[in-house]
Amino acid sequence: MTDLYIGVMSGTSHDGIDAAIVDFHSDSPKLVATAFQPYTDNLRSALLQLNEFDQTPPLGPVLQAGRQFSSAVTNLLQSLLLKAELDSDAITAIGCHGHTVSHHPDGDTGYSFQLGDGAALAVNIDIPVICDFRSADIALGGTGAPLAPAFHQYAFSSSEENRVIANIGGIANLTILPNDGHPCTGFDTGPGNLLMDFWMERQFGERYDNRGDTARQGNVINPLLAKLMAHPFFAATPPKSTGREMFNGPWLLQQAISDAKPDDVMATLAEVTARSIALSVKQLDVNPGGLYVCGGGHHNDYLMQRIEALIAPWTLGTTDDLGLHPDWVEAAAFAWLARQRWLRQPGNLPEVTGAVRKTTLGAIHLP
Repeated sequence: MTDLYIGVMSGTSHDGIDAAIVDFHSDSPKLVATAFQPYTDNLRSALLQLNEFDQTPPLGPVLQAGRQFSSAVTNLLQSLLLKAELDSDAITAIGCHGHTVSHHPDGDTGYSFQLGDGAALAVNIDIPVICDFRSADIALGGTGAPLAPAFHQYAFSSSEENRVIANIGGIANLTILPNDGHPCTGFDTGPGNLLMDFWMERQFGERYDNRGDTARQGNVINPLLAKLMAHPFFAATPPKSTGREMFNGPWLLQQAISDAKPDDVMATLAEVTARSIALSVKQLDVNPGGLYVCGGGHHNDYLMQRIEALIAPWTLGTTDDLGLHPDWVEAAAFAWLARQRWLRQPGNLPEVTGAVRKTTLGAIHLP
C-alpha cells in the first residue's frame, strides 16, 4: 500500500471531469499530478437530459450514460498516470464521486444517485475504485452532502484564525472551521455557478461568464433579486443540501425574466450567489476571520469582488493561500475520502450532514 490516491470529481456545472493524484505521506496533502477532461458534446448532452426534472428518464439511457461516463474517466486516468509517469500499482485506490443525476436525501426513502460504473472502472484501470460515497450517510439519516467539509477540516483547520472554506461549483457550500476546537460544520448555501452558466449559454452562446465580464456590465434587478432570494431553501436551517433539483434553468425561466436585459439578469444571478454566501457567513456565531474560496467560482473576478464587499470584516482569499490550488480541492477531497474508506476510517461529519453517527463512506470495487 502506498500513500498515493486518486480523486475524481464531476460537479453540477456539467463542464467535465477533474482528477488529481494526491500524496498523503506528510501532514498536509500534496498534489502530484492533475488533469481535466471536458465532456464531449454527446456526453454533456446526455447528462443534461438526465438532469431534466420534468420527466423521469428510462433506466436504460441512465445506465448507458453511466458506462459512457466511466469510459471518459478511464481515458482521463490513463492520461493522468502517463503524465505522472506512474504505473497503476503505485496507486492504492481511486475515489470516484460519479456524476449526480438525482439527489433526494430526505425522508425514510431518501436517496442520492450518481452515474458511474465502479466495477468497470476498476477493471479497466487495474486499481481499486471506491464510489457511492453518499448512501451510507443517508442511511443514517443524513443529507449525504456536502461531503467535502471533512476533508476541509483535515487540510485547512487552523488554531490562529476562524476559517470558512467556500466551494463554488455549480452549487456553493461552506465549511466552518472554528479555531477554538469547536466542531466543524458545513452546508450548501444555494446556487454557485449553475444558474449563471445556464443563462450565459442560453443568451450568449457561452458556457460561462469569463471573469464575470458580462455580469459586470449589467445592473442588479432588485425585484428579481428579492424574488429569487425568497426561495425557501435560503431560509432553511442547516444541515441542508441542494442541487439541480431545486435550482435549474426551467425554475429560473419561471421567474418572469423574459423582458429583462440579459446582462442585468447575469448581474442579478451573480448577486444571488454572492449574497447567499455572504448572508450565511454573517450569520455564523464565530469571530470574523478568513474566507477562502475554491472551485470554479474563484475564476469569476466580479463574483469574488461582490463576495469580498459583502462579507466584511471577514477577509477573502483562495485555498491557494492555504497550500492547495482551488481548482483541485474537490478532486483532492475524494482522494482523501477514498483513503478514509480504504483505512476503514469515518468520512462523514454528522454535524454537517445530520447523520446519527460517523461512518465509513463508499463501496469498494476491486480489479
